[in-house]
Amino acid sequence: MSVFPADRMSLVPSRCRSSFGVLLIALLGLPAHAQVGPPIKLIPVPEVQQRDSAVPGAPPTTGQVDEPAARADPASRTRSIEQGENVVVGRVASIDPSSVGLLTEEDGGFSSDMWAGSDRAFVEALMPRLPVQTLSPVMQDLTRRLLLSEARVPAGTPIAPSLLGLRVERLSASGQTDLVRNLLRLASSRIQDTALARAEVDSMLLSGNHAGACTSIEALLRDNDDPYWLKGLTFCKALNGESAAAQLGVSLLQEEGGDGDDAFFELVASLVGELKSAPSSLIDPSPLHLAMLRAARLNVPDDAVPGARPAILRSIATSPNAPLTTRLLAAERAEAAGALSPDALAAMYASVEVTPEDRLGWQTLAVEEAGPRVNALLYQVASIEADPQTKARAVIVALSRARVAGGFNTTARVMRDICNSIEPSPDLAWAASEIGRALLAAGDVASARRWFDMLYQNASHETPDAAIAILDLWPLIQLMDIDGSLGWNADALTSWWVGEQARSRDNAFERAAVVLTLMDAVGYDIPETLWRELLQSSLTVTAYLPSVQLRQALEIASANDRVGETVLLSLLALGEVGPAGANPTTLHAVVSALTGVGLEMDARKLALESALAKGL
Repeated sequence: MSVFPADRMSLVPSRCRSSFGVLLIALLGLPAHAQVGPPIKLIPVPEVQQRDSAVPGAPPTTGQVDEPAARADPASRTRSIEQGENVVVGRVASIDPSSVGLLTEEDGGFSSDMWAGSDRAFVEALMPRLPVQTLSPVMQDLTRRLLLSEARVPAGTPIAPSLLGLRVERLSASGQTDLVRNLLRLASSRIQDTALARAEVDSMLLSGNHAGACTSIEALLRDNDDPYWLKGLTFCKALNGESAAAQLGVSLLQEEGGDGDDAFFELVASLVGELKSAPSSLIDPSPLHLAMLRAARLNVPDDAVPGARPAILRSIATSPNAPLTTRLLAAERAEAAGALSPDALAAMYASVEVTPEDRLGWQTLAVEEAGPRVNALLYQVASIEADPQTKARAVIVALSRARVAGGFNTTARVMRDICNSIEPSPDLAWAASEIGRALLAAGDVASARRWFDMLYQNASHETPDAAIAILDLWPLIQLMDIDGSLGWNADALTSWWVGEQARSRDNAFERAAVVLTLMDAVGYDIPETLWRELLQSSLTVTAYLPSVQLRQALEIASANDRVGETVLLSLLALGEVGPAGANPTTLHAVVSALTGVGLEMDARKLALESALAKGL
């Protein structure tokens, strides 16, 4: 027989109408017996809330009213300003609250009609599959602009609670916690979407706002049976010193199956004083895990970094309860994922204590040791060294290490200011190609062009390094010649190919195929004779390929000038592997599609990134 009176049982979520329903009531601090007066709800229903205080995604509150539309439809105005009327009267158009954004076209975002011609159900079905853990900086930039742009939603019937919720979820997964917080401030209280609530709670947990997170969790647990909220409430009880309530939460979670999250239960035990050590392992940590570690003043386990998502990496990098080596490794990965700025990583490198002996023996350590501490040492040496030759050598060593171990783009961005402090000169021709590549990878085309121009003016038999560096840099500079200042001469491409063959590289044909493909994709005329020469190599390739239907959808979207849809499909076509692992055919399709909808600069940046990633 149930211990709940009949009028109380209706107030208990269906998932709790069992032997552990009493545990949930006790966990929430409510009596388990009938009372005189109105029924007691599991969590008190708040009064009518204003937009700024409402929890995005929480169930609607009693008496809550819709907000008026932000804009009026100009076509519906019934009085003309030309007639001298001071008041414009008309029907207020219904503005979908998912249209809000942080970027306008003037701010670098896409236009407000970027979804014109797209079907809403089609977009909402694909949005959750948007790759957000790619290491491609161009894809990261396109993704941010796609998710942050203020734009009218696509026409059609929605299939998701809100398009804004889908955008916020993907933005949160990419590690952009500050941008998520700013976008949530624009979220209308009319939108009832748990994705918004989850993003807001995660953001508060990662920023250390435990009180705010706990308040939201209690509001959300009322009508949501996601175990994540029950875990959150258990954490809140433990945090407040309510050990008995926290233990009840643990019992309830274990009775529901536990979901195999042993680290969570160990952390609850630590918070209530039953344990004094951190979990020995924490694969794929959540914002809740990190909040619990900080609250318990426990170190982040070493294995938390390799599988962590971008937002988690950023949090670990700035966490006071992680060893320095762990923080540096997380910071490098967070920067590569676009969740941490290059300046923040550079500041961390500069803060690492380095002995005078290590600074003097940096060249030996760079060969014998690996890891972020040596990366920090090389950054410091390159920063303080006054001699251009030694400074350039430290930069080249750092870039070479990154090319082998991974993280070339990160090292290039961190070293950008240092590279700019080195004046291009013929006696540094030996370093020109690598410094030029680094500047291009960091997005500084103008500075890379200065090195290329220096090489062009000094290439001769007396400076063979300059001639070799020109061969290395020319295709990269040409791909970024969007203003035509370099000009296009097909003979230059033929000369480059002759030079490549003379260097007798094993992968010369593969490199040439990449160059010709990308040059063709951005609109340069390629001599037929060069395509024919490449037929001497393999006639098939093995690489990551998107589906035929995805390729076809991308082509159709671009041909019909559907900008948002073209960007979305381009990112899906490249996938998590990005341009580094994409087949040349895929690259050609994506670069061409982006160019077709007016995003030529983005297309060229993608082509450049691909060329660099493939060893050019």
